[in-house]
Amino acid sequence: MKINKELAQEISNKVMQVIPYNVNIMDDIGRIIGSGDKNRIDNYHQGATLAIEQGSIVSIYHTEGGAKPGVNIPINFRNRIIGVIGISGDPQVVSPFAELVRVTAELLINQEFLFRERRIKEQMKEEFLYQWVFRTEVYDKSFVNNGEVFGIDLTIERKAIVVKSNANKNIPLLDQEFIFRLNPNLTLFIVPYQSEIIKRIEKSLENVEYKIGIGNPYTHVATSVHEAKRAIEIAEKLGMNQIHCDYKSLKFIDYLTNKDNSLNEMKKFYQELEENPKGRELIETLISYITNSGDMNAISKELHIHRNSLAYRLQRIEILTNKNPKKFTDLFELFTGYVLYKMKSA
Repeated sequence: MKINKELAQEISNKVMQVIPYNVNIMDDIGRIIGSGDKNRIDNYHQGATLAIEQGSIVSIYHTEGGAKPGVNIPINFRNRIIGVIGISGDPQVVSPFAELVRVTAELLINQEFLFRERRIKEQMKEEFLYQWVFRTEVYDKSFVNNGEVFGIDLTIERKAIVVKSNANKNIPLLDQEFIFRLNPNLTLFIVPYQSEIIKRIEKSLENVEYKIGIGNPYTHVATSVHEAKRAIEIAEKLGMNQIHCDYKSLKFIDYLTNKDNSLNEMKKFYQELEENPKGRELIETLISYITNSGDMNAISKELHIHRNSLAYRLQRIEILTNKNPKKFTDLFELFTGYVLYKMKSA
């Protein structure tokens, strides 16, 4: 532990609030790094040098070698002299303050050390947490042991929950639950698989617009993080209005998106349709046909068109694609092509 200039000046200022004398703080080589007299900063103090050499209080009765009358007391930290505190004035007058000043200085230094130590541990834990969340490699023994140091059990299954919202709300966390801010609108939670944190999130985000991406539980959390983020991405690209985007129910779409397939012509077809109003009508009709399970009355009502107009649109889709929407295998291919187009177009 070394005394920096900021801490030295803080000690000097606080001690001088208690005693009516100038106080100098010297480092471990006798240089003044804090003082009520700013003109003395960076000067070497002979009395401080003697106090360091002797390991005891040194009194100066006459001005000599840059040192003014006063007492100089070594500052100890963990059985090592790390500096000197000097009180200017007649030694016979200021000596009674020496022990009080020394104890005050050492308490402030110890407090600063504990604060720094805690801050370093927090930074180390934060760095470990980010390594953990985005680690693609398997957890080796060393990594698991590091987790134990920070109180994190890497052997239990956890799930990732990603919340997309403009609101910045505090969500209460329980043991073994962790939170990360991925960006201003995206918050990641890593929780045990049985956690009911979604209920707490919903309660905190009442009357706020948000989406929740939910990954599957794994011991390797990076996989779940990818799934949770991907679930929101899929739902948004496909225009799904659901708040809960559970990857489990969207996995098939993700699988289709990442497979090498021969549906490029179908994607091109949708791209051409979206470039004109009539084409967008056909896409809207197809999506309505799928979501309403082919119920012609429900589709006509939703689109506000006559059944004859609906039949005409379905016929146009079949002519343009050579795929009959009323035939299940053709409809599946039409829908798959649409999903791939939407997922790849953004």
